[in-house]
Amino acid sequence: MRTGSGSAWEAVPAPGAPLLDVDGLDVGYNGAVRALRGVSLQVARRGVVAVLGGNGAGKTTLLRAISGTLGSAGGAVTGGTIRLDGRDVRGLPAAEIVRAGIAQVPEGRRVFRDLTVEENLRAGGLTAAPRTRSAALQGIYELFPDLAERRRERAGLLSGGQQQMLAIGRGLMSRPRLLLLDEPSLGLAPQLVARIGEIVTEINRHGTAVLLIEQNAVMGLRVADSAYVLEVGRVAASGPAEVLAGSDEIRGRYLGAGAGTASSADPGPDDGREPDTGPPGPAAAVRAEALKVDGVTVRFGGVTALADVSFEIEPGTVHALIGPNGAGKSTCINVLGGAYRVAAGTVRYGDRTLTGLRADQIAGLGVARTFQNISLSLDATVADNLLTGRHRLMRSGVLGGALGLPRARREDREHRARAERVAELLGLTALLGRSVHTLSYGDRKRVELGRALCAEPTLLLLDEPVAGMNPAESAEMAATIAEVRRELGISILLVEHDMPFVMGLAERVTVLDFGRRIADGTPAEVQRDPEVLRAYLGSEAA
Repeated sequence: MRTGSGSAWEAVPAPGAPLLDVDGLDVGYNGAVRALRGVSLQVARRGVVAVLGGNGAGKTTLLRAISGTLGSAGGAVTGGTIRLDGRDVRGLPAAEIVRAGIAQVPEGRRVFRDLTVEENLRAGGLTAAPRTRSAALQGIYELFPDLAERRRERAGLLSGGQQQMLAIGRGLMSRPRLLLLDEPSLGLAPQLVARIGEIVTEINRHGTAVLLIEQNAVMGLRVADSAYVLEVGRVAASGPAEVLAGSDEIRGRYLGAGAGTASSADPGPDDGREPDTGPPGPAAAVRAEALKVDGVTVRFGGVTALADVSFEIEPGTVHALIGPNGAGKSTCINVLGGAYRVAAGTVRYGDRTLTGLRADQIAGLGVARTFQNISLSLDATVADNLLTGRHRLMRSGVLGGALGLPRARREDREHRARAERVAELLGLTALLGRSVHTLSYGDRKRVELGRALCAEPTLLLLDEPVAGMNPAESAEMAATIAEVRRELGISILLVEHDMPFVMGLAERVTVLDFGRRIADGTPAEVQRDPEVLRAYLGSEAA
């Protein structure tokens, strides 16, 4: 890593301040939904500014407006100005904004999975001269030695942490004066979150200003000079980062101080209402069965992603699968869901062997899942996305629906009623008519969970269900999942890096590292395991 004024990717700041000046910004979606209302903020040259806020507060919309990418999401700036070095860049094409010196690293990484690491990086420097691209590439390899070692590998084979580094490196290829980072710690293990903070500091130390959107407020406030808090599209608070970090309100809402995580054994506060025992569907009448993973090995070419992994999920329990990025957790879920084939070992659900079955056959046995990278129909409404989860339960067929036969109409009403019940359970009722592309990341995660529940599963596989949520939102999701488990009596396997969420919800935890099981036990046992502390948690997170 190069540390000094001679770095190949160092930005050369122009004189004057501030570098970025956003004044009275208004943004709407589809001519109706107002996402930002009179937002003003500034980023100083060589400054790091963090923007905090819950899901739906408008944080990603703010970055889209600055980077000129609102149009692709159906949004438009309806008021205010965005100035870079005094030049109003509002309304400029995204490519011209990049040439002006602003680069964005979007949430969810979004690397080109079938391209190599180096091809991904070069794609980020298309607006730069060849000589500049070569210098920038060398500097990025110095910043990220892991990428240098794997420059000829396909990006899809990298771990989540390496893909995040690749996304940041791709953003740096244009040698921006201002780097927009949208949730860079999203879905990363505790030790990697600290590493991302160090990377932000290093980038800034070489002269690049950073505007950071981050749900991990602890990391965001630690690396930032100043911060803004967005709530419902407005700036609710702003000031020096260290001052906001000491605010009782900010600590309680965004830093997790006092925000407990509901566990499966804790039904939550008694609000005086009669409990709602009506489940979303008849799956509650179907008993969950034991899931047994025995000696599973998965290989991709010469890479062993899982090696002789075994664990068991008792019926009706919440079981967590944790470990560093690239440990094999998502690979394991893909095996259970039928997306990957095993080289050795078996998976049994009750008296049925799942290994060798297609994904649709496994779904027919009552297994549903969500995905690490959200997989929804973005242009469809929330209601329509939920209804796709009920596809395997529909009996009337396309012809009956097209002809409007009485049986088809009756079945359609029943399915919609079930979907509305799931929406109510997850707090999505007010969003049923909204297109998914207008929703925040956290709301999309709830829609994906709802779609899985609409399939009426007896085993639910959740891949990072609270990634991108702040502590209060994670606690709310934990309470929702605990309620779902109680109402339906289903088994749940969850993969997640949010340790308060995992340890407060799971009854048993399996830990993977480099594709092997290194621990299995209760949350308390796992948190004390020296091997888990070394490989995954680290002393601070523990």
